[in-house]
Amino acid sequence: MGSERGRSWVFPIKNAKRQVVGVAQLVNKLDGTPFNKNDENLFEAFAIFCGMGISNTHVYEQVVKAMARQSVALEVMSYHASASLEEVQRIKKLPIPEVQCYGLMDFKFSDFVLDDDNTLRATARMFIDLDLINKFHIPYEVFLRWMLSVKKNYRAVAYHNWRHAFNVTQTMFTMVARSERMKNILDDLERLALLVGALSHDLDHRGTNNQFQIKTMSPLAQLYSTSVMERHHFDHCVMILNAKGNDILSNLSKEEYQRVIGLLEEAILATDLALYFKHRDKFFSLVNSGTVDWADP
Repeated sequence: MGSERGRSWVFPIKNAKRQVVGVAQLVNKLDGTPFNKNDENLFEAFAIFCGMGISNTHVYEQVVKAMARQSVALEVMSYHASASLEEVQRIKKLPIPEVQCYGLMDFKFSDFVLDDDNTLRATARMFIDLDLINKFHIPYEVFLRWMLSVKKNYRAVAYHNWRHAFNVTQTMFTMVARSERMKNILDDLERLALLVGALSHDLDHRGTNNQFQIKTMSPLAQLYSTSVMERHHFDHCVMILNAKGNDILSNLSKEEYQRVIGLLEEAILATDLALYFKHRDKFFSLVNSGTVDWADP
């Protein structure tokens, strides 16, 4: 029921489950008289109509999101797949050269001279050199299949492709492995998350930016309201990590797993340039101030 009838009247709008989904208010009848029982009956019918309309809108929004999610999933399934066991066995037989062979510790590193197999071997070397495979008890074949699946899930676009992901990972590796200060600040879980995040940060990129997705009202834009592509990259990263045979995080404890996933989400979403330029100046001012305790999480 509404409030006391007078010159204004408030009435709740409810859905089929009798949950309040809105509130309507009548104010000042044209003839100046108080609201009466007839007004109440008319307005109750109107409120029921409003409740049905609001409820239908909510249902429609859920259906649109479900359809968008299905569309993205079907597209991903049709374009991608986990790496085959045969491919894993082929790569497993290849020797993994030392860091110096590829020049992986150099910020001037160039991948132009490497074929695809050597980018995979170099990637494996980075994880081996940081002892991440051993420390987190990752079966080598599982690691290789995850790495091959990540490569397979990059599209043949002009820039945001496997080579780009490999170069970003090499740069991250150089910072983590070469800097004595960072060695003493980052722990092993953070190193693992940063390398996995670097290799996965542009998964399934379509070669278009967030504004394109939004303006074309793509299924991805209907799924994510902000950082459209970056949220898709993160979700795709988690999807691969959870796929059977690719689950390199399976031997982590529940707390370790949650921490790595949280770090992955932060790192991948931070690659949204709209966020990056907001944080960049603040970051450099903190670095140049000399007042930051980098050992404080």
